[in-house]
Amino acid sequence: MNSDVKTILFLGIGGVSMHQLALSLKTLDYKVLGYDANKNEYTKLCEENGIKVTDKFNKEFLQVDMCVKTGAISGGKYISELKKRGIDIVDRAEILGWLSSKFKNVIAVAGTHGKSTTASLIYEILRLSGKNVSCHIGADVYAARFNVKDEYLVIEACEYNKSFLSLFPTISVVTNVEADHIECYGSLFNLKNAFSVFLRRGKLRFVYNEKSTQYLSKIKDVNFVNKTNLNISPKIKGEHNLKNISLAIEVCKSLGIDDNYIISAVEGFKGVPRRYEFVGNYENKKIYIDYAHHPTEISMFAQTFSNEHKNSLFVFQPHTYSRTKLLLKQFIKVLSKIENLIIYKEYPAREKPWQGLSAYELYLEIKKINSKVKYCATSKSVIKNLKDFSNISFVGAGDINLIAQKIVKSN
Repeated sequence: MNSDVKTILFLGIGGVSMHQLALSLKTLDYKVLGYDANKNEYTKLCEENGIKVTDKFNKEFLQVDMCVKTGAISGGKYISELKKRGIDIVDRAEILGWLSSKFKNVIAVAGTHGKSTTASLIYEILRLSGKNVSCHIGADVYAARFNVKDEYLVIEACEYNKSFLSLFPTISVVTNVEADHIECYGSLFNLKNAFSVFLRRGKLRFVYNEKSTQYLSKIKDVNFVNKTNLNISPKIKGEHNLKNISLAIEVCKSLGIDDNYIISAVEGFKGVPRRYEFVGNYENKKIYIDYAHHPTEISMFAQTFSNEHKNSLFVFQPHTYSRTKLLLKQFIKVLSKIENLIIYKEYPAREKPWQGLSAYELYLEIKKINSKVKYCATSKSVIKNLKDFSNISFVGAGDINLIAQKIVKSN
């Protein structure tokens, strides 16, 4: 960070990562301002901590030395006006990399699936064992903190837009590697190369041992992890979570954490929000939400959910047009097997329709195989289709969870 920087504007401050970074810089005595088109609990938290936040264009917010933006923001009036003034505009990943460099030990967890859960569990084990530990994770984590004076930082290392290559961890962890965010990399080959670069940066390297990660065996001194042999009864469900737990255990063992702390933390760990989360009841129906948005994640969740809950309905919201197009065959294969399925309108995030396929187009493809599938473009139409089911899951990384919360509140 340039020593001349005193005032920083965060564009998209209402995001999970962005508000954490903004609050962290505030504690380092920077003046922080924030903009987000949609105010939420994170913007409220920033305001409570002395950060001025707006949801409109305000010339006062142009009087800054630097601007931090997310990958989801490509333009807008703030960007164009700041460029005219010659203000440095940097990506969120650069700030995260700079802040993480202040910690003695950085444990970074990457992977297509499971990184939030794995990182959160590592943080919980270290916290309960009495370590001075901070975290930066793309989910709401119990007792989360970020203090550059702490000895450890546990961080979720996201591959989107190659942001995890801004990190230089002391321990690098990879849960799995599958085709995703190919729009950023151009090919699966390039994506795999990026994961290889990330893994090499760690002095200690941990990888869950499965087919998707075998190419990483070419890297020296990689600790390939299999399922744990500790006698543990975790609260979090699913075969995939046993892998996440095993990785977290091995990382913490390498740091000398006693098994008793590990077992206690794992058995008390309730997971992170929007991962197989029960949110309440609606007319004697049980309502769940899950963040799954990649075909592999959907398959794992759907299998676990249907095994545990009979007479269930699965409501899925595709996340981004490009992912739907690039992984269309996998989506069709997984979703067409779900007996009671609703496809809800897509969450476009940063994208435009021409960049891929819509939720309705996905629905039409699935309908060729599963004639029972339905498409809903509004929350009202979703609610009309719930009456015949006892257990309902709302699945996706967009705003699908808001429908579930609305339904529960209306009960």
